[in-house]
Amino acid sequence: MLIKALTIAGSDSSGGAGIQADIKTFSALGIYATTVITVLTAQNTKTVSDVFVIPPEFFKNQLLTTLEDIKPDIIKIGVLYDDSIIGIVYDILNPLKIPIVLDPVLISGTGIKLLRDSSIDVFKKKIIPLSFVITPNLAEAETLIGDKISSEKEIIEAAYKILNLGSNNVIIKGGHDPNQNQKVLDILIEKENNNITKLYNDRLKIAETHGTGCNFSSSLASFLAKGYGIKESFFLANDYVKEGLMNVIKIGDGIGVTNPLVNLYANSAMYKVFTSLYKGVKVLEELKDFYLLIPETKTNFVYSLENPKNMMDVAGVVGRITTIGTKVRSPNIVEFGASSHVSNAVISAYQYNHLIRSAINIRNSKKILGICKANFVCSEYSRSEEKPENKDREGFTISWGVKNAMEKSSKAEVVFHHGDHGKEPMIIIFGKNPFEIIDKVKIIISKLNCN
Repeated sequence: MLIKALTIAGSDSSGGAGIQADIKTFSALGIYATTVITVLTAQNTKTVSDVFVIPPEFFKNQLLTTLEDIKPDIIKIGVLYDDSIIGIVYDILNPLKIPIVLDPVLISGTGIKLLRDSSIDVFKKKIIPLSFVITPNLAEAETLIGDKISSEKEIIEAAYKILNLGSNNVIIKGGHDPNQNQKVLDILIEKENNNITKLYNDRLKIAETHGTGCNFSSSLASFLAKGYGIKESFFLANDYVKEGLMNVIKIGDGIGVTNPLVNLYANSAMYKVFTSLYKGVKVLEELKDFYLLIPETKTNFVYSLENPKNMMDVAGVVGRITTIGTKVRSPNIVEFGASSHVSNAVISAYQYNHLIRSAINIRNSKKILGICKANFVCSEYSRSEEKPENKDREGFTISWGVKNAMEKSSKAEVVFHHGDHGKEPMIIIFGKNPFEIIDKVKIIISKLNCN
């Protein structure tokens, strides 16, 4: 069943917060997002230059029309701005009894007020009692209780004061607390059972970010809508936001923007790499005469994510591709991090040519090498030129060798060496993807059979 969420919030023209952040988060977590906009902001990563409040009648029409046809499983509320918007939200949502996650956005990340001072009391009276959970940061909590917070004890006291305003659960986020230097404390207090849950995170060494609160509240709403309890949703939302914070993107000259889609992109890319390589391996197993190219040390076939940093960014064949007579066999298991040498070859080659993401090692014979030289751009390195102290370092030789060869020709499609003491001569074929590699292998086999 498709889970649906409604976000009532402001629009951020920079795309980092507001409904834009909510839509990204809901979508990344498999939730269908509907939106009702309260304000339009003209903003970038440095400032909010203007705020346009949606006329009350049009705002009301947005909300009623959306709810008339699409019944949300959960509602997330962000910027409300003034009494007129607050009154409409209260009148329409109060009878519905749909769980509400309230992110009390009072000030933008760049310092512009997004709830009028004159509207704070009506916000506390009408909106907070509607919420299943409210998620203020430290500064927002201080505004709601009208007092400063300077200790863990005072955070808990503040949470109880906010609970007394009518919410069922309170999460106070400590990321803005200058006193929390090494650890950041978030606290959840549940009214139903009076449970207090403290969650400590290492403070990340990043500057101020934009959109974190929206990402947290909309991910919390997503997990609640999926049926998780408040405590479980608290932990899951924390983990989700942490991933976004660890992958902050710099899109302008101001503060960084959290990336709520990082895992969605990563999982999608990993799936495409995995399935493409697996299909490629199956093609090689059935490819006539491919056994002629498999060296004594056997073959691995790899495909990397974009911008690979280490072996875990490169998928390979577990246990390598081997031969039984003239038959080609593989374990049919593809995993990230499965290959060492050929993965390191791709990582090194990618530094010189960003189109290279796949590679395979094959036997180096006079005939095979001659075919490669006649049909592809080739470059050589000599293992005898490597420093002796580096030869025993696992995976170092292949990285050094490929870099050496690519420096001679960055457009090389084939890198080869003639071996060394106890080391088999080898050819590595590079390509954009596994099927470009297979096309090159087919050329080699066809030419080999012609000779």
